[in-house]
Amino acid sequence: MRIIFVRHGETVYNTEARYQGHTDSELSELGRKQAAAAGERLKGEKIAAVYSSDLSRASDTARAIAAHHNLPVQTDDGLRECAFGDWEGLSVSEIADSFPDLYEKYRRNSVAHRAPNGERLEELQQRVVLAVKRIAERHPDDTVLIVTHGGPIRAFFCHALGAGLQTFRKMGLDNGGITTLSLDSDGRWFLEVLNDTCHLDL
Repeated sequence: MRIIFVRHGETVYNTEARYQGHTDSELSELGRKQAAAAGERLKGEKIAAVYSSDLSRASDTARAIAAHHNLPVQTDDGLRECAFGDWEGLSVSEIADSFPDLYEKYRRNSVAHRAPNGERLEELQQRVVLAVKRIAERHPDDTVLIVTHGGPIRAFFCHALGAGLQTFRKMGLDNGGITTLSLDSDGRWFLEVLNDTCHLDL
């Protein structure tokens, strides 16, 4: 099977450098254009099903792409962004001011540290891997689209390619970017495309 991952379009929180997590922030005007551009880019793909995080920034992006294939968007809360607990809605500068020691530790090692009342990266990875496994079992021979967030894509990438979670912060994933992985008959994942953004020259 093949999975085409798309990171949701830009949100207002993205423009303000605010932590979103499970907070349901909306797409910005540019984010809607990015979603439309991803739809145009992928309209020639033979996509069997479209899945999305249940947060609106992802599901709205997914609908813009799914419309080209006359497919419904199936949401799964297992595909949500990492929960950032007490940091959600705060800007980077506000977090650095209010949680200086913890934020510095988190910035240096986000595997060992987390936001207060937030998820650890291991927890994020576990639920995303389970969500993708459910999808893969339904579509063993198909190409499917999954629209989600930067965190879940990075976490699954680390799992699929056998990279430790220390690799998590070493991937650049743009809003509206496309990352594609394929699964062979021996259960091995292969990277086909990483963060393709050539359709986003808006």
